[in-house]
Amino acid sequence: MIRRLHVADTFVALLLLAAGTAVRPSAASGGEILYDGGFTLRPNGDMAVVIKLTLPMMQYQRLRDNVSNLYLMLRGLASSRADTEVVEKKADWDDANRTITFSMTVQGAARNLGNRWEIPVAKGAIFTTFNEKERTFYFSEAGSGPMGPVRGTTKGVLPEGATEAKWDEARRIVAYVMPAPRAAGASQGGLLIPGAVAAAVGLVLFIGSFLAAPKRAPAAAWQSPPPPPAPGR
Repeated sequence: MIRRLHVADTFVALLLLAAGTAVRPSAASGGEILYDGGFTLRPNGDMAVVIKLTLPMMQYQRLRDNVSNLYLMLRGLASSRADTEVVEKKADWDDANRTITFSMTVQGAARNLGNRWEIPVAKGAIFTTFNEKERTFYFSEAGSGPMGPVRGTTKGVLPEGATEAKWDEARRIVAYVMPAPRAAGASQGGLLIPGAVAAAVGLVLFIGSFLAAPKRAPAAAWQSPPPPPAPGR
């Protein structure tokens, strides 16, 4: 079983790794990290992702001074599922707003069950509302990560034409109805999306489990459960 990783915590851990000791959290740093996640599903099951982290001035400046190229932190991100792929990765600085933006596309993200699609969401996510007109689900959560307190909102936007959208609290899934595309390369459903899990931060994200840990990531943040013993041992 693959341990589900949380995207916000993933990027915070990457920031720490890239900047080294220069951004070790301290009482003097103060403030909290604001998180904003946008996950837009496409008719074929692919998902466009934009993640924004707004840091306190001191932490942002230290990162700016010590991380020469944000994109280098995305090179180690890859799919942990054979039927998905993380592509179109990009990272940008926004000095005016002290914000770091990560964007990518997860191909084959949603599971197709004929005309029905499902997106599981991890426990700990607080469902707030569904805007039917905008086909958007909203989740909120707050927690504490390696760089301090983090809070924010995740917006999950369904494809145009999606109907009968609902949040199933008992099963913790977002479900909707939409004809499956017949074009080559369309998602055929593979494994169910595990949804995001609160690793250290706890914010709700849909693609956390698709991101495999970078080879140099700290063991505490990236370690997966050990494999089962071989038969006969």
